[in-house]
Amino acid sequence: MQQIDFHFNVGSRLQYACLFVRKVWRMGKSVAVWSSDSARLADFNRRLWAFDDLSFVPHAMAGSQDAQEARVVLSEDPSRLPDSDVLLLLDESVPPDFEQLFRRFDRVVDIVSSVPEETAAARARYKIYRKLNCPLKAYDQGSR
Repeated sequence: MQQIDFHFNVGSRLQYACLFVRKVWRMGKSVAVWSSDSARLADFNRRLWAFDDLSFVPHAMAGSQDAQEARVVLSEDPSRLPDSDVLLLLDESVPPDFEQLFRRFDRVVDIVSSVPEETAAARARYKIYRKLNCPLKAYDQGSR
């Protein structure tokens, strides 16, 4: 892992994540998406199908028949995610064994909306990463 990027103050976390994944996918890179929240991951899965009427981001759930071919793979279980260019975190906590997990990716991205509960959880994650001397970079999306 080279660094962890925090994209914060986004209007809608999942909508922003869709745009982010599309951008990375269009660059020819792969993305592994993790959340322990099955409802959030299912919502994100649905949004990837329909967030833009004029484009489509091929993606699959880890373990599905299409997962081996897809450059965008989603999972509740981080151990089932393929090694990818980017690990996208859509959760309120750090992944289990995150230090080991993060080594498999060049970039880790954590998206945070302006919802107070999400912001507080993100600050806690940031402190954990900082304590371990993870390279961190923050991008304020609120001014866009």
